Amino acid sequence: MTRILIVDDDPALLHALPEAVRLRVDGVIVDTADSAPVALERIGAVDYDAIVTDIKMPGMDGLALLSRIRTIRPDTPTLLITGHGEHDLAIQALRGGAYDFIQKPIDREYFALSLRRAIQVRELKRQVEEQQRALRRHAEELEQAVVARTRELQFLAEASKLLAVWLDYPTTLEHLARMTVTVLADVCVIDVVEEDGVAQVAVAHADPSRQALIRNLRRRCPPHANESHPVARVLRSGQSEMDAEVPHWLVGEATDGEVMKALLELGITSVMVVPLVARERTVGAITLAADRPDRRFGPRELALAEDLARRTALAVDNARLYQREHRVAETLQRSLLPQRLPEIPGVAVAARYRPGQPEAVGGDWYDVLTLPGWQVGLVMGDVAGRGVRAAAVMGQLRNALRAYALEGHPPAPVAERLNYLIDLGEMATILYLIFDPATWTVRYVNAGHPPPLVIGPDRSTRFLGGGAPPLGGLLQPSYREETATLAPGSTIVLYTDGLVEGKGANVDEGLRRLERAAAAGPDADLESLLDHVLTALLRDRPSGDDVALLALRASPLDPDRLELRMPAVPFSLPSLRHILRQWLETAEADPEEVYEITVACSEACTNAIEHAYNAADAIIEVKATRSGEEVVITVRDWGQWRPPRGKHRGRGLGMMQGMMDAVEIIPDPRGTTVQMRRRLRREVQR
Repeated sequence: MTRILIVDDDPALLHALPEAVRLRVDGVIVDTADSAPVALERIGAVDYDAIVTDIKMPGMDGLALLSRIRTIRPDTPTLLITGHGEHDLAIQALRGGAYDFIQKPIDREYFALSLRRAIQVRELKRQVEEQQRALRRHAEELEQAVVARTRELQFLAEASKLLAVWLDYPTTLEHLARMTVTVLADVCVIDVVEEDGVAQVAVAHADPSRQALIRNLRRRCPPHANESHPVARVLRSGQSEMDAEVPHWLVGEATDGEVMKALLELGITSVMVVPLVARERTVGAITLAADRPDRRFGPRELALAEDLARRTALAVDNARLYQREHRVAETLQRSLLPQRLPEIPGVAVAARYRPGQPEAVGGDWYDVLTLPGWQVGLVMGDVAGRGVRAAAVMGQLRNALRAYALEGHPPAPVAERLNYLIDLGEMATILYLIFDPATWTVRYVNAGHPPPLVIGPDRSTRFLGGGAPPLGGLLQPSYREETATLAPGSTIVLYTDGLVEGKGANVDEGLRRLERAAAAGPDADLESLLDHVLTALLRDRPSGDDVALLALRASPLDPDRLELRMPAVPFSLPSLRHILRQWLETAEADPEEVYEITVACSEACTNAIEHAYNAADAIIEVKATRSGEEVVITVRDWGQWRPPRGKHRGRGLGMMQGMMDAVEIIPDPRGTTVQMRRRLRREVQR
């Protein structure tokens, strides 16, 4: 529950402000204090989400209280109330660390808005700190797992004198079986426990011409067909079994004449079955047999077979662990990348990621952000190094950048904050770009990253200049925001250095190849363009480094249709209003019509957010169409509608009806649809 503290020596204000807050900020607990000492006592006991205090109070004034708050609770945003004309005090307060100042007479709407922002900033900082702690814990756990795995692999390398190491364990076992029949036995059959049963993966005989006979015998007497089968018994017990003289196991399996004939033809004289046990699990079994009169298995052969089986079991289990870890590594890296790119009206985005070493976790990453005003943020970064640590740093930077960007910080200050975040000895490059589809302009900061490529509508190409040192390269680097204007229909391409660099490859030549590939690529859609670029640059030069690729293309809005899907949260409303105003202007609505239709749509969405939703991942769908002179706005939600509560609530419907020609509310079991119609230039036609 959100909790704030209001400090003021004026009883009237101390009574009015909490009421104003409760009316305008949902779910907030308001504490009050009539003096600075009382406030300090409460601040020491409670970690408030925000504090509001008057500058002028008897005894300790607001500025002195602010200084004490910054010492006790440095992360708590503090708003100071100043009198009319006290600009010097306000400036002094901001320099002293105040989040904002509120001038008397107090504009309650602005006060509530500033307070909500302060609470949101505090919550975002808490989330970033918690995510950083979680990532550090996760990195430590994964590093411990990697250390343990490395020890196991080192032991396997020392122990595997008879076993060739391949990651494809069926191939490994075929090699082992052939090697075994030249040294230890005349017949070798290897069975492995799979998820769906026991699988025979390798068969070998010292005389290759008799190998088919062994396969036929095992086909007629499979381990899973009889619980008394020696392989089945060994798999259950995990203990070796041996018959040095009489092969009674096989005789017991001779249920028909063909099996008996095969046994007599083979002339088996001695048999042993040893389990493949790895990490206290039986993963299979090796069956060894002798068919020469002079070969009998004894304790020495059994010990050698068990030693070989231990090494084989490790190889099989390690191969499986490798496959699982490969999937885990890929899953980890993919989880740190966007699961899906946002849908943005008038803007198409596409991305590709190709790991340089599939089994390793790298530090390349990208992100796409929907910012206020329906601007789009593109991020491309590359953390130096590989492994879990690089992935952890990548996750920290990604989450921090998202928080700073959504707070509204411009590109250069974002880079400065990220540079302070990165630890000593670490380094990362980053390119953060904000695209405004309304003006076709980009603002960006480049911290040591390859330059973004712009493909014009005429297929011309150019790189956007400007750059600064990488994050972590200098203690106090200077980051400058760059700007550029694009031609309508242009495409922006961001990428990591793995695309243009490589062993023996010149970076300048790599950039020229990128330009040529981009200019010659298909113009139909971004997905095909990125596939073409990857193929053209990496086909003859496989990259040992990870490659990330991100592209954006904007086009004018369709004046006859607009479709939006947005999270059902208040933060979505400013962006909704912005894009709807743009669309109405393209539909040739006059300023008054733009205003009234936008307000009506915003009110419908506000009602859906406030009354129909509780889930954090809820979605609202907005469709706008124009047919002739009529505009139809449809707002669809999938929540459970609740009637407005309180005598001052429920006015939104009347507002919508007053601004639109027709308003229809259509409830159904899955949600609610609000459809509003407005004929443009209706006053002219009256």
